Amino acid sequence: MQIKINTSPLFQRKLRTSEEKDYAETLMRAKIKASRGRGKTYLLLPSTSLPQSDNVNTGVGNLTDKDGQKFIDFAKKYWGINEIQLLPCGQYHRSTNGSFPLYSSTSMELGTHMIDIKSILPKEDFEKLVKSNSQKEKVNFNNIVSFDSPFESLLRKVHNSIPAYLTNDFEKYKQSNHKRLEPMGIFNALLKQYCTADTRNWEHTDKFLYDDRILPLSEREKRIEEIYKKWGKEIDFYYFKQFLADKGLKEAKQNLNKKGIRLNGDMICGFSYSEKWAHPKAFLDGCENDWGAPVLDFESEEGLHLFKEKVKFNAERYDGIRVDASWTYVSPKYRNIETGEIVRKDFGDKILNIIDEEFRKVKGENYNLKNITHEFTANTNDFEIYSGNKLKPFLENRVKIYTSDYMSEDWGSANAFIKRGWGEDSFVIGNMNHDSAAMEISESQQKVLSDILRIPKEKLAGKKEFIKAKFAEPMRARNNMLFFMPALGINGRFDKLPKPADNYTVKIPSNYEDLYINALNRGEAFNPMDALEKQFIAQGLDKTDKKLFNKIKKYRKILENKDSSLSSPVLKISAGVGLAAVGLLFLYKYLLNNKKNIENYSSSR
Repeated sequence: MQIKINTSPLFQRKLRTSEEKDYAETLMRAKIKASRGRGKTYLLLPSTSLPQSDNVNTGVGNLTDKDGQKFIDFAKKYWGINEIQLLPCGQYHRSTNGSFPLYSSTSMELGTHMIDIKSILPKEDFEKLVKSNSQKEKVNFNNIVSFDSPFESLLRKVHNSIPAYLTNDFEKYKQSNHKRLEPMGIFNALLKQYCTADTRNWEHTDKFLYDDRILPLSEREKRIEEIYKKWGKEIDFYYFKQFLADKGLKEAKQNLNKKGIRLNGDMICGFSYSEKWAHPKAFLDGCENDWGAPVLDFESEEGLHLFKEKVKFNAERYDGIRVDASWTYVSPKYRNIETGEIVRKDFGDKILNIIDEEFRKVKGENYNLKNITHEFTANTNDFEIYSGNKLKPFLENRVKIYTSDYMSEDWGSANAFIKRGWGEDSFVIGNMNHDSAAMEISESQQKVLSDILRIPKEKLAGKKEFIKAKFAEPMRARNNMLFFMPALGINGRFDKLPKPADNYTVKIPSNYEDLYINALNRGEAFNPMDALEKQFIAQGLDKTDKKLFNKIKKYRKILENKDSSLSSPVLKISAGVGLAAVGLLFLYKYLLNNKKNIENYSSSR
């Protein structure tokens, strides 16, 4: 997908420095008023999509880059975000169709895309890496993530001579993370040996290296010793990449926290097949879930232990976690590959309580159940977590995250959830997420939005007004979620594109502020003041707090560049030039018409 920026507006009107403080206060006060309290505004994005200037464009964005940090500042200034919700940060692998699916990544390690590349490579090597990036406008996973990528090659040079300032920290990291990382380090070494991640094509001993039901411990130890002799440096290189990725994530979190922004990780519901290979007794043999991933055996000691380790891994690295496909922990469904039989379990709140407890152990006195969000974004008929249309009691106080993709008269909107009696702090809602289709007009949703926002239905027949209403409805909720694409006015899907290799590759351009302002001028991006203006009118707040309402309208017009009293300097200059031209033309005509009188006057002198 190529992002086309419409530069048709003659001039742009951005927030002036002198307006930023008042804008922020107006946004906060209006949001509190519209949602009856101060809540969270999440920005959902993959770190890979963050912008990069041309001279640092490696192909994959990073939270620690200056460009990435500046974009977060921009999002905080215009949208009032106070939480970042990252998409999965495990190691991505190229699929057979050429894409790098985010949710097929590993769940207990970090991907190389999380490494702060610029701070690690020598200047000349970093410039080589930038030069090797052949696609500037899209995320280029091949330049960074692939095992044969230019980044891998350049990073090996660093590993061959690790800088002194990293040595001690790296050794400590290896010792404290050895138990978790060694099996994956060995897997990556064997992947290099066999040139395939499909362990079915590996020799018997390597195929069952960690399965003590098949391979005696003595034979495993002997084989691991052999692997270290041949692939020891490769295993250490794997540790080094994990160390750098962890270091980069830690620094990114610290930087965000200083800005008053919390960082949330996405705890994917599944595990990779490499993780199943490393922990075979934790999984059900011959079974896969709806996404083709291995199925954890929650009724085994090994399965529960591995799950607790996954929760711990995420809780240690983030301020909060999003529990991906949380219904799979309540009523998991999976398929027996051989027989095709569909199995459904009912664990109630057993697994959810484990998540809470492990999160609490890590956070200690900073523990807050509200920092765990559970994804239940789906139709009410899809999962057995409802009793009729009401959530089961143990889900009521847990924070649930939704989009309005499934909006109907009594579902999928902030208004509907509040009418059901849900607590204001028990759900998060946005108009779309990374799985959503591009927003199109829905006649049924037109009616719902018309009723909620008190906007005539015929006015929502135009796509732009419909999208504005879709942005406005979630502002009634105390906790909102924004997906970076529609917020910036980038149209289209993030995944499931006609060309699979383009999936997940949408990248924020370096001139994102111009992109955003132009999209606002066209009415195609998220204008929080427009959304709040609609909420104030719908709730009658425009009558009870006229002063705040007028400020909302003022800033809405500024962002849309429709306030005639705030003309752009460019327009003023254009007007001035035009008046000067008219004056010169008038003078020329006057002199021409009075040529003889002027000549006579001159001769008489």
